[in-house]
Amino acid sequence: MSEEVLTLVKIPLSQIEQSVRSKHTLPDALVDVRLEADSLVLYFAEKPKAETVAVYAQNSSIINMKRKKRRARRKRNRMKTRGWEIVGNMVNSKGQTCTIYKPFVEALKQPMPPADQKLIVAKILRSNGNRPSETSIAYFLENTLEYLRANSTKS
Repeated sequence: MSEEVLTLVKIPLSQIEQSVRSKHTLPDALVDVRLEADSLVLYFAEKPKAETVAVYAQNSSIINMKRKKRRARRKRNRMKTRGWEIVGNMVNSKGQTCTIYKPFVEALKQPMPPADQKLIVAKILRSNGNRPSETSIAYFLENTLEYLRANSTKS
């Protein structure tokens, strides 16, 4: 087990403020202090806000520095459907509103084994520049088959 020696340096904010003021001509009041990424950001203003002065006066050596919360960038799972004609919209058995596209309807009209149906749906999705997951393939396949069953009973 390796040991580690840490050195802690604690500098009061008032000293940092005085140091910055001595080097630069700054407005009278320190309004806000923030820690952003790897920088300490000091905000100065000519006329301070009443609430900021009170907070600064109470905690002159320790100001509560809040980090900005950043939302994680998440890739949205969207399929490219540009150029596909829409045959209809429906609410599927899971309660989701879904759009039914013509390429799937035409390909799945003929009866075939489920494995072939899955391959055809995957091929159609890939042809439009998508990289479909198993769940995406199942989603388009199930919704189209559900649509075809509903339309076959109507006619």
